[in-house]
Amino acid sequence: TLFRSPAQSALLVGVGLQHKTMDQLEKEIELPVSQLMGLFNKIVRKVVQLFNRILEKSVEEQMVATKEVVMEPTLRSLNDDLEEAAKEFQDKHTQEMEKLKGMDLSQYIIRGEDEEWNDVLKKAGQNASVVSLKSDKKRKLDRVEKDGPKHQKKFKKNKEKKQKIGR
Repeated sequence: TLFRSPAQSALLVGVGLQHKTMDQLEKEIELPVSQLMGLFNKIVRKVVQLFNRILEKSVEEQMVATKEVVMEPTLRSLNDDLEEAAKEFQDKHTQEMEKLKGMDLSQYIIRGEDEEWNDVLKKAGQNASVVSLKSDKKRKLDRVEKDGPKHQKKFKKNKEKKQKIGR
């Protein structure tokens, strides 16, 4: 039923099952090779269409039937949700603030009085990106004093070597 003409059926049986060439089929069916090739092209197209339909049907059967989604209003309003989220945020925020209050943050303290900072900020202007105060504390002199004699000894040794070489 797929192939309407006897020539198509004979061509398909001759090429597919009997492994005959187009020249042999031309003599048996009594049609020119160009017509046989046209018929063969039509046969291949029909077979491809048949396989595609079979494949599409199998995919359709495997697909899950789509369910109709029913939209219902929520039990809570948007404002209630927002209020609850705000309350949760406030609770977390207060917990974190309590943790920070319990920590020793003295190492991060900024030195200087408010008056000193106000004076420096007025002098610096609005475009200043770095501002500093003069500190009452001196830099760590302990390290410099400890390293100082060592450097002086090296310097003396180098000086003595130069004098020996120069003599």
